[in-house]
Amino acid sequence: WDLAQEILAGVDGEYARRYTAIAVTKQFEGSPHIDKQNVGPFYALALGNFDEGTGGVAVEADARTVCVVDTKNRLGKVDGRFPHWVAPWDARGGKERFSLIYYRTMGEPEPITSAAFDEHGRGVHVDPEGSEASDESGEERRI
Repeated sequence: WDLAQEILAGVDGEYARRYTAIAVTKQFEGSPHIDKQNVGPFYALALGNFDEGTGGVAVEADARTVCVVDTKNRLGKVDGRFPHWVAPWDARGGKERFSLIYYRTMGEPEPITSAAFDEHGRGVHVDPEGSEASDESGEERRI
């Protein structure tokens, strides 16, 4: 527990003082869902020998854009009040994926501003006017 706390405090000291729970998973594969009990964004960290570029957190930034936040060996910040899921990864060949999810279900709700955040904690916004994000085929952005 102390090491998990220390990892988060190294990235976002304020959030490390406010989160109310940690979920620990192994080999998790889930379907798109919304965290209805969350009162703000969460942080995710994935560890293991699964392939680079896989197993991040995918989140719908808007109706046509999915952001994939790379969480392998690093913390990523996502607002679970948007539809999200674990991006595909391959467990064959003895590959493993563990995750730590830090989240808040108590306290004053934070405004919903962005589905995903960059490494500096700034919300990643999609320009709906004339951007590739408005392309009918949809777009995937990696963060």
